Amino acid sequence: MSPRQASPTGPHPTSPERDIVLLCNPRAGGRWKELASILDSAESSHVRWIVTDSIEDIGPALAMLSDRTRLVCVYGGDGTIQAILDQMYADRHDGPPLAFIGGGTMNVTARWCGFANKPARNFRDVVRSYRSGDLLTKEVPVITVRQGVVPRHCFTFGCGPIVRVLNEYENGGKGKAAALSIVGQALTAVWSNLPPRYGEILRPLEAEVYHNGERLPYDRWTALFCNSTGRLHIGVEPFVKMRTRENFYLGAYAVTKQEIALWLPALMRGLLPVDPKSLIKPVSGWKAIAMSYVGRDSYPVDPRYVNDLATDVEIRTEERMFTVDGEVVHGTGEPIRVRLGPTLRLAVSPRVALSKPVRLATGAKAPTEI
Repeated sequence: MSPRQASPTGPHPTSPERDIVLLCNPRAGGRWKELASILDSAESSHVRWIVTDSIEDIGPALAMLSDRTRLVCVYGGDGTIQAILDQMYADRHDGPPLAFIGGGTMNVTARWCGFANKPARNFRDVVRSYRSGDLLTKEVPVITVRQGVVPRHCFTFGCGPIVRVLNEYENGGKGKAAALSIVGQALTAVWSNLPPRYGEILRPLEAEVYHNGERLPYDRWTALFCNSTGRLHIGVEPFVKMRTRENFYLGAYAVTKQEIALWLPALMRGLLPVDPKSLIKPVSGWKAIAMSYVGRDSYPVDPRYVNDLATDVEIRTEERMFTVDGEVVHGTGEPIRVRLGPTLRLAVSPRVALSKPVRLATGAKAPTEI
């Protein structure tokens, strides 16, 4: 199947009884061949297609989603998902269940939902499970990032040196080789300050950060991020507390770039450094550390590593760059406010270990607990 120009409602005949909609971004990862295998599959006969070359202009098509729509499958990566969420939830707080089947350059959210196979396989599995009444969904909130009057819905927000490194990748050559080169240069610059231009890229973020209305006692940050799923990237799950329905995760590290690099493997798994001051206490500090190893206490954490739950985060900085789900945003310099956004119902694979999934029966008005 060769690339085809398509109207917002797609090339497939529209049928009012089809209650599954497939949103396609054919430019996601440049994988037209993969998309062709989806559209040519037997399962595609059970869905209504919405194919567009400009996912930012998909608003009119999303507005056409009727009350009969029971499931929306999204072909595309994290950037596509973020753009769809912004438009789908621009003026409402609920919607049909979503199935993220992958297909983009970054597919962190799809993998978090357990869909780690190729998009065509994920699509077939989702449609078959739906039609048999075995599709599982999970309620997951997004966070809303607002600067001025513009809200953005996403799973992950970030600001600081890592975003500047990401911007280098976005403005340069794409692909694994380019990514590895940039990461290699950044790690080299951490210890040697070479190449020189990375000194500016890796400088600390200067910002006032307010956590639930209270200002954190630091103003220079090497890492700053908010998240609602617990996973920043594949294999990066740095949070230490259990999120509830009323809050999201906050990570803010006021340490040097050398400390971040040194502790990075542990930080990626939610293991935070011990507070050095506790080690000079004669008994209590060492006792707490020892008891933590047998699961009877928690050791005193270095207070510069803020790793907590939040209901409201505000960042006041002159930094004009941040990221939402891997997409670099060039902001206005106004304060950035992060709060909980709409709660989504996401299709999940039976193989993923998520708590309290619900079964979405074919044609059901609403999912029921299992």
